[in-house]
Amino acid sequence: MAYVPDLDMLESSSLNEETFYGPDCLCPQKKPCLDSEVTSPAVGIQVTVTKGRPTCTFRQAAVLVVATAKLLKQPVCKDLADSDLGGFLDGVFEPISFQQMESSYTGAPVYRYTRSQSFDILDIDHKCFVLESPTQLVALHLQGPSARRKVKLNIALYRPQASQGGPGTGRVPVALGIKGYQLYMSCVMSGAGPMLQLEEADIRRDIESVEMTRFIFYRLDSPAEGTTRFESAAFPGWFICTSLQPRQPVGITNHPDQVNIATYELSGR
Repeated sequence: MAYVPDLDMLESSSLNEETFYGPDCLCPQKKPCLDSEVTSPAVGIQVTVTKGRPTCTFRQAAVLVVATAKLLKQPVCKDLADSDLGGFLDGVFEPISFQQMESSYTGAPVYRYTRSQSFDILDIDHKCFVLESPTQLVALHLQGPSARRKVKLNIALYRPQASQGGPGTGRVPVALGIKGYQLYMSCVMSGAGPMLQLEEADIRRDIESVEMTRFIFYRLDSPAEGTTRFESAAFPGWFICTSLQPRQPVGITNHPDQVNIATYELSGR
């Protein structure tokens, strides 16, 4: 059985030099030859760094515990616990302060592109969409040869994540382009509220950033009536609309079908 030296005897020994006890005798032995020594004057503890695999005995551990108690000037009158060694480490190492940060992050919507379809579009007042300038879309009544001026919508269909709705919920995410052009409707903030505009882009691909959701609209179909609405994904509650007056720009509103028209008929796939 290994002999454990009495703590009083260990305390009476000098800590200026490390004292080790051999396995078969109680007399102090000289410390082994070490590769390098680093002294920390601020704490008063000699730290020894050795290369290779050190041999550590229980007696050496006991010497370290007694040295710790003398450094902290605590009487060794009870069994040393983990908390005693923890207090020693707190005195040797600088304390590290931690600051708890609370933040939340909402992932960007993901819309998976599937395919594109072309439709004629009329509002329920039978006005067509016409491109009157490079980026100005208006709604007006067309008859006879002038009907050739109407534009078709190139509707890009997307498959959203399950939490964002889908064909079963009547909320199908789409992008509304002008057939024959690289122009797509987008909803952006302007002044006190959102506005509808045409942007030159090609978004027939997956939409994975918040910035690109300005091009996304939810197609809300009413099968019983055969009509459709288009709600902005970037500004929920805002719908693409036309004016009750002819030859007015196609816009967006949060009061659908009150002072404007936000219901459409699609045909001619």
